[in-house]
Amino acid sequence: MPELPEVETIRKGLQKAIIGKTIAGVEIRVPKLFHGDKKDIIGKKVKNIDRRAKQIIIDIEGDNDLLIHLKMTGQLIFDDGKSRVAGGHPSADWVAKLPNGTTHVIFDFTDGSKLFFNDMRKFGWIKLLDSEELRHKLSEELGIEPFNKEFTSAELAKIIKSKPNRNIKKVLTDQTLISGIGNIYADETLFWAHILPTRLAKDISDDEIAKLRSSIIKALEIGLKYGGSSENTYYKIDGTKGQAQEHFQVYSREGKHCSCGGKVKKIRLNGRGTHFCLDCQK
Repeated sequence: MPELPEVETIRKGLQKAIIGKTIAGVEIRVPKLFHGDKKDIIGKKVKNIDRRAKQIIIDIEGDNDLLIHLKMTGQLIFDDGKSRVAGGHPSADWVAKLPNGTTHVIFDFTDGSKLFFNDMRKFGWIKLLDSEELRHKLSEELGIEPFNKEFTSAELAKIIKSKPNRNIKKVLTDQTLISGIGNIYADETLFWAHILPTRLAKDISDDEIAKLRSSIIKALEIGLKYGGSSENTYYKIDGTKGQAQEHFQVYSREGKHCSCGGKVKKIRLNGRGTHFCLDCQK
């Protein structure tokens, strides 16, 4: 599933593609994946593209916004008739005829261009919500953004100490506590912080918490710098691969040498594959 760096990269690509365009129509092919009344956005202009945690927000003129979650295999494909740009799960759909069997929602713009929402597994969704309701919903349901200036070491300490008996990786990936960190960037964060993912939150010292905060920022900034990771389920909005996976220290590197000379180990933790180095993480 795309995490903060991947979704942020898609957001930036969508900004270039659809801001200022006016919605002429919305075709909903799978009703369960679109929540809301499409009539509320017909004739309205796209004002901005935002992101909250792992979700994309399309800010529409008027009182309603679109909230999009790509989940594991969702795609957003923009086509202006001359070229096509896409982000999300990589597949032949990007070069195939559109719409096709995995196309579930189509946004038509007045200039003839289109934005397709495809999802092979139908886990993703689009919700049309009142703008104020949406902001309130996200504020209530999601934790602090790592790049928020209020995300200080003291704030992280409060979060960690609120879940003393959880392993630290589970704390980092809980979207109600901290937004946008998933399996990939939790592993990378804990590597940079030199902390084992299995350690309980109550055993993390204040000095380690300060290091952990800076490591969260470092891991996410590396992801953003290289356009996100592209392993099996994510490409950038222009259809090219992100390069962050080439700079991973532990994630998906089981059995390979760590930069310290040790070997990367993989275990199952919280139901997810978890990567770390026993030599440099304690």
